[in-house]
Amino acid sequence: METKIQTSQNVEIERTPEADFKKILNIIGIFIFAGLALTSVTNPMPAKYLKEYLLFIGGSALIYYFLLNIYFIGDTWRKVFYASLSVLGIGSLFMAIYLFIYSTH
Repeated sequence: METKIQTSQNVEIERTPEADFKKILNIIGIFIFAGLALTSVTNPMPAKYLKEYLLFIGGSALIYYFLLNIYFIGDTWRKVFYASLSVLGIGSLFMAIYLFIYSTH
C-alpha cells in the first residue's frame, strides 16, 4: 500500500479596502437605526405616532441598505445608486417646498 503525501499550502485571503468599507457602513447603519428605535423606548410617544415612527425607521433602513448594497455591486450599479440619490434629494426638496407653501399657520 502506497501513501500519498500532500503538502499543505497556506492560502491567504486578501480583503479589499472596499469590502472593509462596506462592513463599516453596515455596522454604522445598525447603530443608526437601532438608536432611532431605542429613542421610542427612552422617550415615549403617544401610541398613534409610534406605529408611524417605526414604519419610518423601517423604510429608512430598507432604503439605506438597498442603496448601500447597490453601490458595492459594480460600476454600472453605482450610476443607479447616484441616480437614486438624486431622485431622493430632488424629491425631498420638492416636499419641503410643498410643505412650506401649504402649511397651516
